Amino acid sequence: MSSQMLDVFRDLIDRETDGPVLSVFCRTDPRDPANVSETPGWLVALRNGLRDAAARVEGDHEATEAIRRLSKEAENRLTMASAHERGRSVALFLSADGTIDIFHTFQIPLRDDFVVLEDGIVIWPAMDLLERGQRTGIVLLSQDQIRLFEWEDGVVNDLESSVYNLELGDWRQYRGAGGAGGSGRTVHSASHVDSYEDRVHAWRTRFIKDAAGNIAESTKDLKLERLVVVADPDLSGEFMEALPQGLRERVVTVVALNLIDATAPDVADHLDEHLRQAWREQVNEFADHALARIKAGDRGAGGPDQVVAALMEGRVEHVIMDPFFEFDEADLSNGVREAITNAGEETAREAAVEIALRTGAHVSSASVEEVPALAEADGVLALLRY
Repeated sequence: MSSQMLDVFRDLIDRETDGPVLSVFCRTDPRDPANVSETPGWLVALRNGLRDAAARVEGDHEATEAIRRLSKEAENRLTMASAHERGRSVALFLSADGTIDIFHTFQIPLRDDFVVLEDGIVIWPAMDLLERGQRTGIVLLSQDQIRLFEWEDGVVNDLESSVYNLELGDWRQYRGAGGAGGSGRTVHSASHVDSYEDRVHAWRTRFIKDAAGNIAESTKDLKLERLVVVADPDLSGEFMEALPQGLRERVVTVVALNLIDATAPDVADHLDEHLRQAWREQVNEFADHALARIKAGDRGAGGPDQVVAALMEGRVEHVIMDPFFEFDEADLSNGVREAITNAGEETAREAAVEIALRTGAHVSSASVEEVPALAEADGVLALLRY
């Protein structure tokens, strides 16, 4: 998750403004079939969302005028932006008093378009994108080369300084004439071939061990949160064994492809679905673990009331939620209702995200279809620190 963007959001959630703030999230992904028509789906959703936001403030002339100005500005900014500037998703925050004006492009598609006008910014859709786009190291292996790429927010960068090659030095496979007898030549030649292959195997083993050490150092220096290993099964197995145990646990998936000569954009295209699947498996593991803790009476919490209460106490390590899951807010305790009000939010989900951001809790957003365990806890689960 981008620490820079997190710092921006921490500042924004505490920013006081004179008047409402418009938060716009558009799924501008050109690959989305809804966006191939003359009027793309994201623009239709934007206009519908702006219209609904205006309808909620009818009767209040000042608020109506503010949303009219903000709506016009938002549509102009998004339609005037180039396809490159819109990327696959866009977040736009505009305040009526002009103190907030942020346009941010993501290369990961939003789950859905979202437009809301409130007293402060709404950030949970952006937190979802940041969590799914967390920095990942991509290790490509071949028989004689290892390359390290950096993936973040759907973009792959080739780290040219992290290319390791197998050097055989002066070793050469023996091809000279053998002894006088035919069978002697065969044995003599075979022994040299075996010797050469043994040396290559020994050198390659040392090469992979050294490269694993270098990858470990680069992972630490670059503060990569996850690793993906791309190679044939034999090579990836050897490389995994050579990785330090702590780093081995950060490998979220191993992909059986040969991409050693691929460009950065090609690497991104080939691994896109693998990274999505790795994220789904990881967040399911967190949710299942939280649910198991709850059932064991251990450090877990489920449901909006319990999770928000734990967040208020700073006890949450990781919260997983379905932001669209409907629950009965009448079930919330008075303390949690007060926390939502104090956070200046209209919903428990946005209050939960903001409190998580303030207390350093990790946030994952997923639907109950993606993470079935959420259905057993009113759409919210948490792993607790204590």
